[in-house]
Amino acid sequence: MIKKFKSIITAKGGTGKFIRYLFVGGSAVIVDFAIFEILLLIIGADNAVNIAGYAVEPEKIANTAAVIGGFIYSFILNRSWAFRSNGSVVKQLALMAALLAINTVISNEAISFMGRRLSIPFAATKPVMQVVVAVWNYFIYDKIIYKNKGS
Repeated sequence: MIKKFKSIITAKGGTGKFIRYLFVGGSAVIVDFAIFEILLLIIGADNAVNIAGYAVEPEKIANTAAVIGGFIYSFILNRSWAFRSNGSVVKQLALMAALLAINTVISNEAISFMGRRLSIPFAATKPVMQVVVAVWNYFIYDKIIYKNKGS
């Protein structure tokens, strides 16, 4: 059983790649969520923060920092281990940064909407968005960002 699992997880593509992605993603969720919760505790969930003259909701600040922390962690592990990519680091980083920006805007607005308009606790809205983002990210990573040369 262990040999079978090891052969699946070390396989170059297919199921092995997906299992490695799930592992990296699952551990990145823990990193992301921990940063989010710690910052929300430090800032306070009810205290708007003044940034350049604009009142910014604390969940948006906490989520942005958490997404960036998770991004750095997952970029390194997805590139080197999950997708075993041989593509251009600069190109992949640029694509990942663009995806990060899109994911951050969408998740910030969704988390804020669910928390403030639907009265769902932020501790519940964040994981929902992490799952949604993880699903679409797998396909974008596999087909665009970490696509190996010659594939």
